[in-house]
Amino acid sequence: MYGARAQSRSTGLFLTLCAAMLLLAMASQQPWAAGARGAAKSALAPVEGAMTSLAAQVDRLTSVFGDVSSLRVENQRLRAADEQLRRQIVELNAAAKENASLRQALNFQKASGHRLVAAQIIGRGPDSFSRTMQIDRGTADGVQPGMVVATGAGLLGRVREAGPHAAIVQTLGDPQSRVNVYLSKSNLQGTVSGGPASLAMEIQHALGVTASNGEWALTSGVGGGYPRGLVVGEIASVTHRESSTSDEAQIAWVNDPANLTFVLVITDFLPS
Repeated sequence: MYGARAQSRSTGLFLTLCAAMLLLAMASQQPWAAGARGAAKSALAPVEGAMTSLAAQVDRLTSVFGDVSSLRVENQRLRAADEQLRRQIVELNAAAKENASLRQALNFQKASGHRLVAAQIIGRGPDSFSRTMQIDRGTADGVQPGMVVATGAGLLGRVREAGPHAAIVQTLGDPQSRVNVYLSKSNLQGTVSGGPASLAMEIQHALGVTASNGEWALTSGVGGGYPRGLVVGEIASVTHRESSTSDEAQIAWVNDPANLTFVLVITDFLPS
């Protein structure tokens, strides 16, 4: 009985709400309700405007996030392209240097008239001035200890040890190296010796003649250690010593051992 009463009350409440909603809908359509509708619209207009503005800001924010994501992807793409371009530039520069060295070597071979064996550098000494180098040619290729080693630019050193398929080159940077030279302009004679950072030259005095910066030092052939005419380097500075029989000069070596990739072994000349 109690359940029947509760069900009856719920049904009555539902019907009452439906009737009220129907009456409100009918009343809102009457002319006398126009003022109320206008007032409601006026009251809700700021809320509607705020909601519209908020929706626009949300759209803009979403668009900004999308743009940031696109920019991040584009930045990554450009960075990868830049790294690839840098690698290509480095490779092209290396190839250009190697081509220039090959052209120098070819010109040297034509000008010197010597028989040459080209060898690649496969190792260097631990010091920064590269007193020694290892090359990939040995006795099986006709390379023997004592043979002169050069590049297209000029004299590098001589073969110190040779195995069947590799050899050790003692460069002019070794303090034990000695090369008899003459100067291209003054024709003064002297001796170039190696050092830890540069080449030094003792220039023999001659009456009325002095050495000057910019002169080239070339092998003189005196003593039979090296063939005549190989470029050693350029005079960078000269110290004149009036009370001595010689002057001292610093030589800018034509070869930079750190940047060499291959050398030329002169196989038809052995020191006497």
